[in-house]
Amino acid sequence: MITEAEIAKLSFSGAPKVGKKIPGSKTQELWDKSWKYESPTRVGGSYLQFVWQEAFGSTVKDPDGNIFIDMTGGLGVNNVGHTHPKVVETILKQAPKLMHTLDMVNPPRAELAKRLSEIMPPGLRDNCFTVFDCSGSGAVDTALKYAKMITRRSEMIAFHGAYHGVYGGSLALTVSPHYRSGYEPFVPGAHHMPYGYCYRCFVGLTYPECNAACGKFLDYTLNTPYTGITSPSCVIMEPIQGEGGYVDPPKEFVQEVAAACKKAGALFIVDEIQAGFGRTGKMWSIEHYDVEPDILVWGKGVAGELPLTGVTVKAEYQSKLEVGSQPATFPGNALACAVALTNIEIMTDPADELIKRAEIVGGHIKDMFKKAMEESPVIGEVRGKGFMLSVELVKDKKTREPIDPEKAFALMVSLKDKGILNFICGRYGNVYRFMPPLTTPKAYFEKAVNTFIGLVKEQEKDLQK
Repeated sequence: MITEAEIAKLSFSGAPKVGKKIPGSKTQELWDKSWKYESPTRVGGSYLQFVWQEAFGSTVKDPDGNIFIDMTGGLGVNNVGHTHPKVVETILKQAPKLMHTLDMVNPPRAELAKRLSEIMPPGLRDNCFTVFDCSGSGAVDTALKYAKMITRRSEMIAFHGAYHGVYGGSLALTVSPHYRSGYEPFVPGAHHMPYGYCYRCFVGLTYPECNAACGKFLDYTLNTPYTGITSPSCVIMEPIQGEGGYVDPPKEFVQEVAAACKKAGALFIVDEIQAGFGRTGKMWSIEHYDVEPDILVWGKGVAGELPLTGVTVKAEYQSKLEVGSQPATFPGNALACAVALTNIEIMTDPADELIKRAEIVGGHIKDMFKKAMEESPVIGEVRGKGFMLSVELVKDKKTREPIDPEKAFALMVSLKDKGILNFICGRYGNVYRFMPPLTTPKAYFEKAVNTFIGLVKEQEKDLQK
């Protein structure tokens, strides 16, 4: 396994290192320019006042020379770290040869489709085909289209807390009112079921005595007459929810979902865009649950810093899709595919064992959070696997009332001012997610966690109000 000394060489040294004034004058100037000429619909570029100048590994520099530890990891993009030397080398080699090809065959693309087949989870491994796309929303929309074509059915089932994107079909399945409000009407046929969010069980039960009631409710709805769903094409789920709060569900819930799909003749689609590609201590997060998906949607970390996503489908369904029925311009870009191949090489290198390291170091970090939870009146729950961890803050542990969203946001800003980049999420905006690159030095991860815990302790009385 790669050593901590080797990992440290893949980030800027001395992080975090910030000046007295955050943001500095150069950062402020670029921020103001962006607000004048860019859309306000952006997320990170609208809420967290920060400008990216340089990035390396798990560290980022702003225009004023401040160095930050990146706990955002591009929200699942920078799994091998920012500007990894091998990725940069690949770009320099491939760019002079070929980049754009329209949606046509090129050597990196053909090799990537084959390589993806080899690293898919059981059920899809060496038994699948892939369609490429350029965004997570686009890939989800493609998966939904495929499910309708394959099953000749129209209804789509997602879950409470789901985030699947912000385009047509994907937006119909995403539940946050912040992303939906004003964009109605949505694609018809979308339904939502309770997710396995044990901390906030939809009927107030307790795991494991609940016997996975949330999963059984889905089974009942899909496979019982007169429930309102008559033509289910698919059930799409995040094996670990992202924007919904980094919710890590019970194994039994996921197994109930997969079984209900099989019984109903609906395709089981897993959205691995944020949780996949080594982040949770397995190549794909669905591998923690001993089930086999029919379709896997991937993106973010696979091509890392270049825009490439895709949908990988069981081979038996290839004959059900009409040849040439989905034209596109940019998917399967040769440069992005070459980088994706390099990222897979880095992620699967037996000398480095980044995935195993994510499990080990992530477990250590989770223990740090759990110890803090025992002593803190506002840390309600610690969740997650590997380098996909979260902390939910509440005013009161008994009532589980969330802290005020304004105070949650202020704490995130305080973290940034201390040199730690972090994004909140969750249904109440009270969940802090820690998903740094898998090449983050253990010492940097510990610094980030200790900074967070320290700020929570300083502000805990105010957070409880």
